[in-house]
Formats: sequence, structure tokens, C-alpha cells
Amino acid sequence: MPMISASRMHQLVQETLVAAGLTDEEATICADASVFADLRGASTHGIVYIVRRTLESIRDGKTVSGSVIETVKESSATALLKTAGVVGPVMGRQAMEIAIDKAETSGTGIVNTFNGNPIGLLGYYANLAAQKGMVGIVMANTSPSAAPYGGTSLVLGTNPFAYAAPSSSSRPILFDIATTVASYGKLQRAKRRGDRLPDGWLIDRQGNPVNDPAKADEGVMLPCGGHKGSGLAILIHLLTGALSGTTVGGEDTHNHPDLARRGQGALFMAIDPDWFASGGVFADLVEKQIGFIHDAAPLPGGKNPIYPGERGWAELDRRTQEGIPVPEEDWAVVIKAIQQSKLSTDHLLRGIPS
Repeated sequence: MPMISASRMHQLVQETLVAAGLTDEEATICADASVFADLRGASTHGIVYIVRRTLESIRDGKTVSGSVIETVKESSATALLKTAGVVGPVMGRQAMEIAIDKAETSGTGIVNTFNGNPIGLLGYYANLAAQKGMVGIVMANTSPSAAPYGGTSLVLGTNPFAYAAPSSSSRPILFDIATTVASYGKLQRAKRRGDRLPDGWLIDRQGNPVNDPAKADEGVMLPCGGHKGSGLAILIHLLTGALSGTTVGGEDTHNHPDLARRGQGALFMAIDPDWFASGGVFADLVEKQIGFIHDAAPLPGGKNPIYPGERGWAELDRRTQEGIPVPEEDWAVVIKAIQQSKLSTDHLLRGIPS
């Protein structure tokens, strides 16, 4: 298993995407998002996701270097952005920065994007707002891969959701989930490893559990928390695709036959606490909330509760010092993606132990 320093990982992602045709700035933003995910232990959305999906999108002509965001509608607090061709993480960062700017002048900024490319870990973008002392909320739709509660047909996406909130002393609360029991990335990793799929991840069209990893792509994913996850996934479809006038759950978002409606939809929101109680009061109360969580009695034989994102921050500290481990099956995916784009692995992977 390769162990790669954060700086070398950043260099690898950046140089790979520049070699594939992105500008230095575009590739650097992708590398920032990728390394943030890998450092926090969210490796299904780190290099194995950003490099593979971005190279694939470039080859398919969906990502075109130099593409710019088109503002379709805008107000002091909202914006609707068409992002066709724009590099996914570049779009995500710009959209959240626009939301932050609007929140500074209007209290809240809400940006809806459509025709988008994959952006990776949503928590990266939510955290951008938290670093500015704001609450960040991000959600995105995906093509149908899950059943609605009580069903067996593909209607809902894995529809990820994230939020971040700044604290006066601790690092931000950072919550990032798929609205399915398992994320698509975890499902694909289990498939690559040949791991038996746990009950509750997938069912077949008759409602029977699917445990064979070789049949992962034939199964129907299940919403987390039953009707609760199903309801949240539906809300995300409505606030992303429906709000932009493009798609709803049940339509193939990423490969829609109508080019005007094709691509990922996302919603980026920033809330400035200074427009409410105050930034200082809010951050102090977030810290107070963290204290109540830490002081909660643990389950018998269990560890003390932690707040959302706390484990990821600890992992970030550890991996910053020790390096980022890349599982062999993930490393193979990265190398294959580079080779499929006819890039030089000898140059890009120099100095990285195999």
C-alpha cells in the first residue's frame, strides 16, 4: 500500500490534470479538494475519485478546460448558474465563494448550479464557509441508483448532503453523508475488494438482499434511515434539479438526452451569523453544543461521543504527519485512469513507492 505525503499527493493530482489539459489554476483547485478528502479519511472521494472522474470527464468532452460559469439569474442573495464544461471542483469552489459573498451583504447566499460535472467531497465546499465564520450547506443530485422508501425501482440518487459550522475554540462541525445506507464510493470499493456486501446496502428488483459484490452494479441501493433518508433525498432532488428547472429523481441526471438538462445539479448555501445573533455568539454556542456532546454519557463499554467531523480532523492531523495511505485497489484505479488518458506514469509517479 503506497504511503504518500500530502504535498506529494497534491503534486501528483495537479500534474496529472495539467498533463490532461487543465490549467494550473484548475488543476490546483482539484488537488486541494482531493487532498482534503484523503487527509480526512474520506478516501472514496479523494485521489481515486477526483483523478478518475475528472480524466474520464475530459475524455468524454464533458469537462473542457477554460469553460466559464454563466449566470442565468441573480439577486442580492441568490444566483442560478449554468456550469456546462466547467471543471467540477472549480465550479464548486466558485459557487460557494459566490454564496459567501452574498451572505456578507445579505445575510444568506444561495447558489443553484446545473449542467455540472462531479465535484467530489461536499464537505470541502461547506468548510469554505465555516472558515469565513459562516454556516455552509451543500447538496447535490446524482443519477438514479436507489429506491424510494418502500420501493424496488431506481428513482433516487445517492444525493450527498453536507454542512459545516464554525466554533469559537474547536474545529468546525463538519457533517457529510450520502442519503443512501452506503455511498456509491464505498459500494465500488467493496466491489473492487470482493468484500461481501452487508445486508441493508442493496436489494434486487424483487426486494431480496444483494450480498455478492460482483452483482453490485445490478442492485438497488437503499436510503439511509428508511423513510427519513428517502425524504431527504427527495428534498435534495427538488432543491437542486427541480429548482434549476432541469431534472427530478428518476431521470438520468448525468446522461440526460436533453443537453440543456444534463449534468449534476447542486445547491450551495452560506449563512452569516452576524446577520442574526452575532458571529461571536453563534461560535460560542457551537462550542457549547460540542461540550454537551463530549459530556454525554457513552453507551456501556463504548467511547465518549464525538461531534460530526471530529474524527476526520484527527485523521487529518495524523495523515499530515505520517502520510496518506492509498489502498492497493484504489491505487490500481488511479494508475489505470492515468494510462487510459495516455499520460506518462513514469513521470507522474516518480519517487512514489509502489
